[in-house]
Amino acid sequence: MYHEPSLSSVYLNKWKSRNRSWGQSTINLPCKSYQLTHILADHWSNYLNDKNGQSLNDLVGLFIRRGDKEREDSFWINHRRWRNIFMYVKGIVDEEQRRNQIVSSIFAMTDDVSVMKSLQDYANTQSKGIDEPYARQYLRRRQIMYNVFAPQLCFDPFIRIGFDQFLVSFEFLVQYAKFIVDQSDSNVGRYLEESIYARHQLNVSVRTNSFVRDAPDFLQ
Repeated sequence: MYHEPSLSSVYLNKWKSRNRSWGQSTINLPCKSYQLTHILADHWSNYLNDKNGQSLNDLVGLFIRRGDKEREDSFWINHRRWRNIFMYVKGIVDEEQRRNQIVSSIFAMTDDVSVMKSLQDYANTQSKGIDEPYARQYLRRRQIMYNVFAPQLCFDPFIRIGFDQFLVSFEFLVQYAKFIVDQSDSNVGRYLEESIYARHQLNVSVRTNSFVRDAPDFLQ
């Protein structure tokens, strides 16, 4: 490999990449939002412990953005509809199989009320619905978590309170999710990927996509 003659081999052997930070990134939000994230974590930690003795160490994240993002979504561009929920669930199942680990809780972050209601229905063992059988099969009995401070169980990026709670949900995912399934078409999805990578980049085995997986476009 060519190098500048003025750089000795001794210098090159001692040189280390500065692409990694000396300290781990821990806080991405203003103080108020960070405090709300902590309160949200306390809420779900107490809930899970009281319900079945579980903790926040056993959850994954799910980010589904719809709203005004048709022009940015490759699936919408190709099919003129949004991805089915089962495609995101398939992403979770695939990653669980790769890790040989099944998680009990899913924290959902979405701007679509119907998505949140569907997730809760699919996880409900008493549901009589028959749509999306794959999603129902693999979500049943799992705990669907969400930002309890957000209006309508999800965020609305076009109002101030909705955006604030979006930030809280974002930080919750970054801090507590074992991995996240989203869509790389979304700028928020890509930012999630980079933010989580920043928290783990001191581990040389971690890549930018180690903790964030793209939802597939079909079952196979």
